[in-house]
Amino acid sequence: MTDELTEEALAQRRERVAASNRAFGRVLSVGGGILAAIAFVLLVGGGLVMTAVAGGPDDGSLDGIRGVAAVAMGATPGVILLLAMCGLVAGEQLRRGAMKRNPAPPDTVLPSASMVSRFRVLPVGWHVFWIVVGLLISVLLVLVPVVSWFTGGWPASVGDENDFSRYWVIYGSIGFGVTVAAITSLIKKLSYYRAQAAGKVQQGVDAPGRRFWRFFDYRWRFDLWLSGLGGVILVLAFTPLSSAVGPTSSSSELADALPWTLSFCALGLVLIVAGIVCATQFWRAGEELGSGESAA
Repeated sequence: MTDELTEEALAQRRERVAASNRAFGRVLSVGGGILAAIAFVLLVGGGLVMTAVAGGPDDGSLDGIRGVAAVAMGATPGVILLLAMCGLVAGEQLRRGAMKRNPAPPDTVLPSASMVSRFRVLPVGWHVFWIVVGLLISVLLVLVPVVSWFTGGWPASVGDENDFSRYWVIYGSIGFGVTVAAITSLIKKLSYYRAQAAGKVQQGVDAPGRRFWRFFDYRWRFDLWLSGLGGVILVLAFTPLSSAVGPTSSSSELADALPWTLSFCALGLVLIVAGIVCATQFWRAGEELGSGESAA
C-alpha cells in the first residue's frame, strides 16, 4: 500500500513539474515573440525616422534623433533577435514537450547527447502560417530596398549619408534564410509522413545510410542549416547591384556587378536545393520528428 501511494505521489509530482515547465515554456515563447516584434519595429521605425529627418536642417539640431535611429537600425535588432531566439527555442521545447538528461548517453571520447528532448510536432497549418509571416517580413525588408535601387525612389532617395536600405537587406536576408529553413522543415516533415505511410519507417529496422543521416539530419540539422544559409546568400547576392543600377548608374557598373550577383545567386540556390534534398532523407535517420539531442 505504501509503495502504491509513493508511486502515485511521484506520478503527481511529475505531472506538476511538467505543467510548470509547460507554463514556463509559454512565458519564454511569448517573451521571445515580443522581443522579435520589438526588433522588427526598431528596424522599420529607424528607417522611417531617418526618412522624416532627411530633409531637415543640417545645423546639428537633429543629430540626436539621427543617432537614435542609427542605433535602432544597427546592431540593436541583432542583439534583441538573439535573445528572442533563445526564448523561442527553449520556450517551444518546454511548451510542447520536455528536455531531460539522457539516461544512457553514448560512451565516446567526446561527450555527446547528454540531454534529449521530446516535443509535440507543430501542425502543418501553423507551420504554413509562420512561413507566410516570414515571407511577408522578407518582402518588406528585401524587396522594397532592392526595387528602390532600380528606381531611385524611397528608401534610396533618402541619400547615401542616411542610407538604411542595406540594414534592411541584411536583416531581411536573415529573415528570408529562416523562412527558407522553415520551408525545408515543412518538406522534411511531409517527406517523413510520406515515408511512414509507405512503410519505410519500421521500428527496429535500420534504413540504409542510417548512421550518416542520423548525424547529418538529426544530430546537427545540417539540412536546415544548408537551406537557411542558401537563403541568406541568395538575398545578399543583390547587394552589389545597389550602386550599379538606378537612374544615375552606367552600363559598365552593371556589367561589373552582374557576374557577382549571378554567381552568388547560383550558390544560394544550390545550397537551398541541397538542403531540401537532404531533408527528404530524414526518415533514414531512424528517429522521430519530435525529438532531438544535444551536441555535448
